[in-house]
Amino acid sequence: MGGVSHVASLFEYCVSRPHHEGASVRWRSIPPDHAALEIAHAAKCELAQKTLRLFGSLRLRVTGFSMLPSVWPGDLLLIRRWEMEQIYPGDIVLFARGGRLIAHRVVFKTDDPKAPSLITRGDALPSQDSAISPPELLGKVSGILRAGKWIQPLGRLSFGARTVATLLSRSGRAAGILSRLRASRRRPCEHEALCQS
Repeated sequence: MGGVSHVASLFEYCVSRPHHEGASVRWRSIPPDHAALEIAHAAKCELAQKTLRLFGSLRLRVTGFSMLPSVWPGDLLLIRRWEMEQIYPGDIVLFARGGRLIAHRVVFKTDDPKAPSLITRGDALPSQDSAISPPELLGKVSGILRAGKWIQPLGRLSFGARTVATLLSRSGRAAGILSRLRASRRRPCEHEALCQS
């Protein structure tokens, strides 16, 4: 969402350096350079486009906060290939822009058959994205896997969800706090499930 899925973790470089002979090996992460990340993001966009064209569907893990509270980091999105004519306001779509994959909600669709476009916005963002052209559109989110259960994406936010989204759009810190709070509440349940098996 803001980044549907960042590949930095996939392209993390590690080196090992023994302090001296007989010492344990110490691992240190070296952040990838900007050019390498851009290449990785562009390759991922191209792979997503090809996968959707060949197979008609794709699953991606969410890493960003831009669609809170509708879509959370860690959710798995099921994206199906849809054409611009099949998309309507309220749908959550996946598009490629600037070498990134982004999933945002459609807020407006132009009626111009010669130059169709979509205007989207992340639920937790204060402003709309620039218009999406047909080549940028990859597909529509048709399902969200959260905590082992499939959820149908809602075309409209409830009053409570709109209130949370408005709060989040006005405070970048609120998204991080809300996400950490949610994660801390889920950990004991996940731990209990691991212990019971």
